[in-house]
Amino acid sequence: MAKKKLPPGITPRGYRWRIDTFYKGVRIRESCATPEMAEANLRKIQTLVDEGRYLEKKRDPKETLGEFSKKYLKWCEDTQEKAFAKKKSRLTFVVNKLGKDVKLSKIGRADVEKFQAERLNTPGPKKKCVTKATVNRDVSVVKHMFSKAVEWGILDSNPLRGIKKFRETGRRLRYLTPEECELLISKCSPTLAKIVILALHTGMRKSEILHLVWENVNLREKYIELVDQKNGERSTIPLNRTVIDTLRSIPRSLASKYVFPGKKSDKPFYDLKRQFEKAVADANLQGVTFHILRHLCQSSCYGRR
Repeated sequence: MAKKKLPPGITPRGYRWRIDTFYKGVRIRESCATPEMAEANLRKIQTLVDEGRYLEKKRDPKETLGEFSKKYLKWCEDTQEKAFAKKKSRLTFVVNKLGKDVKLSKIGRADVEKFQAERLNTPGPKKKCVTKATVNRDVSVVKHMFSKAVEWGILDSNPLRGIKKFRETGRRLRYLTPEECELLISKCSPTLAKIVILALHTGMRKSEILHLVWENVNLREKYIELVDQKNGERSTIPLNRTVIDTLRSIPRSLASKYVFPGKKSDKPFYDLKRQFEKAVADANLQGVTFHILRHLCQSSCYGRR
């Protein structure tokens, strides 16, 4: 006897049957004990959608914003999300502003748009208001967290979808002279100096350098292989004599796979913002961020020599 064909969107999962499909733009997700129950529930939900009554029955999770943010950050750390330390700092700040004890389901678009306005117009510790770019990055982290809440079946929809970013004004690119580069390196700690040299000569991002593993370094063939964490694409970066000598001067730790291991051998080197800012201040340089070091790789005054 042939098995009854189930509607699209109903699949077995262990000892249960899962509904995961879209109907007229509404996502339907449920778990049922039998395929017959799943099919019956799907028909009932489709009827509610047709009558415009399904979205009235939204999930009301008991988790607070603070509780779910910890779960989200744990996922970010486990999946080695780029710039995790910065993302954690941003999200912690926003969650405290919105209210970590507020239910996740009670946060809406109006709350975040109010945060945007207040964040943009409230002076910080240095008595300067943050830029529109900073506010945009803060909101992007929160929106991504809420999108994960939808993917994980905790919320039915993302209440922050549609929030517009501020228009950012373009800034003139800052370049360092060779003399400024040497001065900056001289003010760095030994480990930070090596990281800065890699950024100057390869154009690698900070997160790419900090997460670099020895397995992807080929000194014999003179290249570094990078794997894009988002799409899995691979690319190679040629190495000059300066970078090769720098990498060879780094002692390899048998307990860690990272070129720049952190205090815990299974973790990469921690975020170096404070160290870098101190080196920049000691060198008396203005308007220099770590990202600016990438510009030098494309500049005729420095770059891959």
